[in-house]
Amino acid sequence: MDALIALMVLAGLALPVLLIVVTVWTVGLAKRVRALETALEALRGQAGVAPEAAPGRDSRQATPREAAATQAPATSEAAEPEPAAAKAPDRPDSPPRAVVLRADKARALLTWLKANWIYAVSAISLAFAGLYFVEYGIETGLLTPSARVIAALVFGAGLVLAGEYIRRRWGDTKEATTAYLPSVFSGAGIVTLFLALLAALHLYALIGPGTALAGLVAVAALAIVLGWYSGPLLAAVGLTGAFVAPFLVGGESDIPQAFYGYFALIALAGLAIDAVRRWAWVSVLTLALAFPAGWLLFLGAGYPEFFVAFLAGLVAASMAVPVLSLSPAHRGAAIVEAFAKGRPRGWPAFPTRLVAASMAVASGSLVLVSLDSAGAFWIAAIALVALVFAVAVWADRAEALEDLAALPALGLVALAAAQALDGAPAFRAFRATLTAPEGTPVPQDPILLVALAALASLAAAWRARRGARWPVAWAAGAALTAPAMLAALETLWRPAQVLGAYPWALTATALAAMMTALALAFARVDGASKARAAGFVLAAFALIAFALSLILTTTALTLAFAALTLAAATLDRRFAMPALGAVVQAGAVLMGWRLVIDPGLPWAEHAPYWELVLGYGGAVGALVAALVLLRPLARPKTVMVAESAAWSLAAVFASVLLMRIIEDAAPGRGTETHWAFGLLATIWLTMAAAQLWRMQTGGMMARVRRVLAAIYGLIGLVALAVALGPLNPLVNGGANTQVLGPIALNTLLPAYLLPGAVLALIAARFAFLGLGLRRVIGTAASVLAAVWLFLAIRHAWRGDAMNAAGFTDPELYSYTIALLVIGAGLLYQAIARRSGGLRKLAMAVIALTVAKVFLVDASGLVGLLRVASFLALGLALAGLAFLNRWAAGRTGAAP
Repeated sequence: MDALIALMVLAGLALPVLLIVVTVWTVGLAKRVRALETALEALRGQAGVAPEAAPGRDSRQATPREAAATQAPATSEAAEPEPAAAKAPDRPDSPPRAVVLRADKARALLTWLKANWIYAVSAISLAFAGLYFVEYGIETGLLTPSARVIAALVFGAGLVLAGEYIRRRWGDTKEATTAYLPSVFSGAGIVTLFLALLAALHLYALIGPGTALAGLVAVAALAIVLGWYSGPLLAAVGLTGAFVAPFLVGGESDIPQAFYGYFALIALAGLAIDAVRRWAWVSVLTLALAFPAGWLLFLGAGYPEFFVAFLAGLVAASMAVPVLSLSPAHRGAAIVEAFAKGRPRGWPAFPTRLVAASMAVASGSLVLVSLDSAGAFWIAAIALVALVFAVAVWADRAEALEDLAALPALGLVALAAAQALDGAPAFRAFRATLTAPEGTPVPQDPILLVALAALASLAAAWRARRGARWPVAWAAGAALTAPAMLAALETLWRPAQVLGAYPWALTATALAAMMTALALAFARVDGASKARAAGFVLAAFALIAFALSLILTTTALTLAFAALTLAAATLDRRFAMPALGAVVQAGAVLMGWRLVIDPGLPWAEHAPYWELVLGYGGAVGALVAALVLLRPLARPKTVMVAESAAWSLAAVFASVLLMRIIEDAAPGRGTETHWAFGLLATIWLTMAAAQLWRMQTGGMMARVRRVLAAIYGLIGLVALAVALGPLNPLVNGGANTQVLGPIALNTLLPAYLLPGAVLALIAARFAFLGLGLRRVIGTAASVLAAVWLFLAIRHAWRGDAMNAAGFTDPELYSYTIALLVIGAGLLYQAIARRSGGLRKLAMAVIALTVAKVFLVDASGLVGLLRVASFLALGLALAGLAFLNRWAAGRTGAAP
């Protein structure tokens, strides 16, 4: 029965509060009309005299009705009206007048306290007198409980009456000798009345909760009325006392949840004072007390459903009450624009900042409340969705509040993540199904969470079509909210393990269908840009890819990514949607990941040939087709990523295929061979080259790609070091290091020449890397080519005994001939390219050949063989010397 009485009192006594607000607002409006009439008469009588502005006008934001002079202005900090002519306009780069927490405000408060500290101490002393009066009655037992409460009520009422008598008799203006005294006495009386009522409820049980709440609301209403007439000091005392009194008195109640309603009404009272008297700091004080009071009550009494309603109600009140409008229409700069360079729209107005603070605190509080129980989890989730709707639908005319919808949307995703990270009840109950007896109903929590996120996405999409300031941002939020929830659940909850892969994939598919429908709806109204439609298409592609990853096999999933990549390129070519380039780039990255890393090379080593050809061939074919479609369009970054992915995956495919062919030709060798590590080095160096090529796209990803290129390159160099060291046939003569294949076309080619060719390609084609780095890479490529040539010649003469000591004469002559051929080839290239550097390199090789002949070969030559050898060398050198001189003349360099 007490609960019913409390609810009826809350509903009934809220009406007088609203009636008081409306009455005072009407009186203020009438004063403004009279002031306007007076100014109009003055204009008629005295031409050229500027009329005074309506009382209370200032730089605080107003609703659209205010612009038509049919509604009172929004709140302001100024307690006294100022003539419009006396107000200097704010500079664009200066904070608006409605800033509450400013340095000048703090200095003014300190100055006031220095001069009037005695008033503050007096108010506190009187309030404690009322508190200790009740406490004295308890300690001594001289008075009955009823007498103690009545005495405290009489004492508080006497203080209020004394304050009102002083105000009416001598005034409360700054010039009066009784300044601030009415607020001191009335404020102390309000606090005493609060304490007396709470003592009657908790200490002596003289009244029920419903009656006590009625009395508390009545005292709060009295504080509002007195605050309107007596000034901000009384308002602050009354609000502070109203919020703190329940915690000072203590006690227990049968229906503690009723105090959520009590605190809500006190908050409404404080916001209403600001709305009428334009004391902005009163709203700040109100919310600064309301949120902690609610938290203390929740921690002590619980009832999360009431606390959630309290939090959402505070946000709604902060949106509507300070601007006195049931349809918020906040104008000016948004919070996010305060971080813009130069702040072209200035600082956000005070009502905007007030809503932002309450929205941020409420969203964070709802996430924390959701950890209390499974029921609190769902109530908080619904409340967060309701806050998104509040900004998107209810406040659809409030352009300054648009960015605040991101806070509850992020809170909704964080709520699901926090459940898993904290191991909260809802998450534990969901995961417990894995070990539950057979036949236990499977909870549908992830699907319901995705449905709630989808509702938030629909609200954002609706706002994107309602003439918002940032329609593309709203559409992006709509395209991201639900998929973000899906991603958080997949990462932390692992729903497929409980629900099964197909139901979870079906959820993603249904969400993709919704995104597709939104894309079609926006494509019809977007015109040529289609920026909003493209965002929904991107979301649909991502969701389809995710659904496919849950149910398809390894090769089928790779082909699905290839099909999505090609579909995105086709749509971009057909409808000119540059944003779809992100799908093509993501598809290229995903296919590279799957074909190289996961399942990657381990899968490629054992998969059937037809799957190998289908996987790699399908990916490369899709990328090539996408390049054909995109080249006529201005998509340089997308083309660059697709191009690098195409040739890198083609190179990886060739390397993997060659490895498989060699392993099938020589079974049992395993992967610890020089050719296996050489091909592995080729694959990773190719992937590093692809990342280096994509660095040309610039942007933030350039740093990521540089790091990836370094990691891939390091893996390739380690594999190459193994091939050159322990597994080198020249060093190790084991069975695994034997060279397989005929002369020159054997396993030495993939082991050393192929990775060298990749490095040579980087040195020759990647001009953006700089000359110094390209020379280092080119030198490494030359070293690998020389190693391959040396080992190929040795294998030709020594066979499987490559690691044997010493050299035979034919082997040494072969090296000499090879060096002469290389020198001649370099000299030819120097002539063809007119390159002085190549000519010098060619002569250096020739000089090395001469040194080898005289220092090494000559020691083993005798008889006519020595004569013939030196004769051939002399003739060859003479011819090369002639070519060198001729080449020097062509290049203009010294011979």
